[in-house]
Amino acid sequence: MIYVTGANGLVGSRLCACLGDYDVTKISYRDEVPDVFESHEKSFLIHLGWSSTTRAKDKSIQKDVINSKKLFELYQKKNRNGHIIFLSSAGDLHRDTDNDIPTPHSLYGKCKLDVENILNELDVQTTILRVTNIWGGVVDRKRVNGLVDKLFTLLDTDEVVEIYANLGTIVDIIHVDDVVDLIIKSILGVFKTQHETFLVGAQSITIYDIIDRVSMRGTLNLKLNQKAEKSNLNIDTSKVREIYNWEPKHYLQ
Repeated sequence: MIYVTGANGLVGSRLCACLGDYDVTKISYRDEVPDVFESHEKSFLIHLGWSSTTRAKDKSIQKDVINSKKLFELYQKKNRNGHIIFLSSAGDLHRDTDNDIPTPHSLYGKCKLDVENILNELDVQTTILRVTNIWGGVVDRKRVNGLVDKLFTLLDTDEVVEIYANLGTIVDIIHVDDVVDLIIKSILGVFKTQHETFLVGAQSITIYDIIDRVSMRGTLNLKLNQKAEKSNLNIDTSKVREIYNWEPKHYLQ
């Protein structure tokens, strides 16, 4: 059995479409976390659901931590041999650092790290995937994060894309299908250690180059504000590539 939170999101919907041979239970909640779990000889909880964004500033974002903790407790109670896979954030935890030590740059990142710490104290097996900026889906025009998909959505429209960042900033992007491929490998994999954390990225690229490559496909109306300092995201993904024998297949060309 595979339980999936965030099944209606970009990653969750793609993942569920690829799990046709498995029994899948989709978990949806807003405030109260439901106890939908049953006992299984082998099961997985794929935790993708997250209500807040990197721009959240108030304490409501901490509800994600409280709900995650409750979710894990309910799952672990009935599935001592279970495996939890959690999608965390490399972009917020590893920006402007030269090592693997996570340094949150926002409340969003801090809460992701809080959930990681909860996982590392559980008795069940856990896998944390610290993933960079995911792209490859259709997004709402008013979405505030997800630059690549937002640019594609607003191609050849009259809407203005406001970008508040130094165009020389280096980010890392990864296609949703590569993320799904890695999650499936996590389901199929066997590990000797109880808790594993992986840095996951695919393509290091500047914001300028993202704009340049997307605009080759059509017209963009941009409003730029480059007062922000240039930042850098450079992560070492050798561990996840070696252990899973995984390589990303999709790049923004």
